[in-house]
Amino acid sequence: MKRTQTIRQAASEFVAPGIGVDPGTESWLWKSVLFRDGEAIAHLQEYFTAQPVSFGKGAAAPLEIKDDGGSTLLATLNTQLGRLAGPGECQISLSQVGPSRAKLLGFRPSDPVLVLTQYVRHGNRPFYLAKCLVSAQAGHLSVMQQFQS
Repeated sequence: MKRTQTIRQAASEFVAPGIGVDPGTESWLWKSVLFRDGEAIAHLQEYFTAQPVSFGKGAAAPLEIKDDGGSTLLATLNTQLGRLAGPGECQISLSQVGPSRAKLLGFRPSDPVLVLTQYVRHGNRPFYLAKCLVSAQAGHLSVMQQFQS
C-alpha cells in the first residue's frame, strides 16, 4: 500500500451521511493505492469525521489520527481507539476507473473497475466510509478483516 494523500476537507453530499455529519463539516480523507506483487490493483479513499467524537462514556474530543503510511484508516482507528467497527455494509457496483485514478494506477480511463463502498457504524451511528476501486485485471480477490478484541 502507498498513501497518496492525507488531508482534512469539507464533507461532500456523498460523504457526509456515511460518516454521520452535515455536508461541509470538516472530515479526514486518506487516499491510498493498493498493490499486489508490485502491481497497482486498487485505489482506496477513506473518510472519517474530523469533529470531536465520543466512543464509550467519555466526553467528545477531537481525534489526532497518526498515519503510519502502511495501514488503512480503519485499521489505524481500531489500533488507536480499540475495536470500533460494526455493524457495516458493503455495496458493490461496476464502473470505469476515470482519468484521475487511471493516472495513479497506470490504467486507461475507460478500464473497468469493481467499486466497493463500505459504510461502518459504531453505537448505531455512521462513522467511517470507504470507496475502493479495484481493477478488473486483479482477478481473484480475498477480503479479510481483523479487529482487535
